[in-house]
Amino acid sequence: MLRAELYCYFCGHGSGEVLVATKSRRPTPEQLRAAYSHVTGPRTPQWNAGEQPLCPRCGGQLFLEKYEQQVVRRRAVLKEAS
Repeated sequence: MLRAELYCYFCGHGSGEVLVATKSRRPTPEQLRAAYSHVTGPRTPQWNAGEQPLCPRCGGQLFLEKYEQQVVRRRAVLKEAS
C-alpha cells in the first residue's frame, strides 16, 4: 500500500490521505482517482477530462505530496470461546 495526499498549488487546501494498492513508487492518476472516489464532503477533489485532479475549494491544480510506502496489516479476528 502507498499512503498519499493531494494538495492545491494555489490555496494549499489538502484533500485528505488515501491508501493506494500499488507496487510502484508513485500512484497513477487512475489509482488516485479510484482511491479518492471513497472520500466525500468538502475535501473531495474534482477531476477534469485530462485526468488532472482539481481543488474543490478554488479549482486549482492539485499535486501529490507526502506519499510513502506503508505496510498495512489486517487485524486478526478474535473469536469468542463458546
